[in-house]
Amino acid sequence: MKKKILVLLGLAIILVVVVLIFVSCKTAATAETTAAAATVAETTAAATTAAEVTEVVAGDESACADCHNDTTVIFSKETQYSNSVHGTGLNFERNDAGCAVCHTSEGFTARVAAGATLAVADDATAIQNASPVNCRTCHNIHTTYTKADWALKTVAPVTLEFTGDVYDKGNSNLCASCHQPRPGTDIPVAGGPAVEITSTRYGPHHGPQSSMLLGVGGFGEYKGSSVHYDATENGCIDCHMTDSAFGKQAGGHTWRMGYVFHEAETEFLAGCLKCHEDIESFDRNGVETELAPMVEELRLLLVKQGLIDDTGAGIAGTFTAEQAGALWNYKTFTEDRSNGLHNPGFGKFLLQTGIDALKAK
Repeated sequence: MKKKILVLLGLAIILVVVVLIFVSCKTAATAETTAAAATVAETTAAATTAAEVTEVVAGDESACADCHNDTTVIFSKETQYSNSVHGTGLNFERNDAGCAVCHTSEGFTARVAAGATLAVADDATAIQNASPVNCRTCHNIHTTYTKADWALKTVAPVTLEFTGDVYDKGNSNLCASCHQPRPGTDIPVAGGPAVEITSTRYGPHHGPQSSMLLGVGGFGEYKGSSVHYDATENGCIDCHMTDSAFGKQAGGHTWRMGYVFHEAETEFLAGCLKCHEDIESFDRNGVETELAPMVEELRLLLVKQGLIDDTGAGIAGTFTAEQAGALWNYKTFTEDRSNGLHNPGFGKFLLQTGIDALKAK
């Protein structure tokens, strides 16, 4: 009897084990099926994403290869830019709301995207974790993944905020977006009220190149654009960005018009030769020779009358409209940094008007 019970008990145990094995196998199979289904879904999603990317890239027959190829075109431009004032200078030093629109990549990009002007919008804020001006600041990098990415962010005509005059020279309109006098103070008027100067940086604020080319925004009655504006198709870049760059020292994306060669300052005339086939130096027709002594004469008068110190920084105080106007003209000329070449006629007017105003005091 006992033997029979033990046999039955053994059979029961075997039956339970078989059932457990069956249930375990079924659960594993279900899990594998579920995992396989998930893998299929992930593969499908990945394929969809790849298809979407392919669809974006397929907008042009050469697509990515327009830029990413076996040439050195991108590398050479990056190398040139690394030696530019934008790439090495003090341009990237302000990220507050009033300065970020030109001194940071994010500020400039946001302003262009909003169709805004140089003026700070009411809701403008400081840029956090800002980056300096770079390729993406000016170009639509990786927007379409086609050769359209070479395009500039904007080439719209620029209405100068300080004077209301329009700068419209093709691709260099992007340059004029920032290279213009900043609002903040009125230009003194001859015979007008006294002017209180509170800032050492009194004047058009470092970038009056566009107004200089147009011949506007000076103290005194003058208005006349330069041949360097009138006779060029793309203004600034026709001279400053010639393709025949000298290594990384001048031309191209350096924007420089001179370089040091064997410890000697050398003028880069490649841009000039497009129009002036006989040019031998920037001092064509003696422009620099004529204007340099006038700059020094005006500087000495400003120092003598207490408007600037020996370094050229402004001195706070209250001055006549003529004194303040002379300082304004001096800053406009010197901060243009072309020694008058951008607009010789206007440059001479600015200096002579300032000299006459201070001598008459």
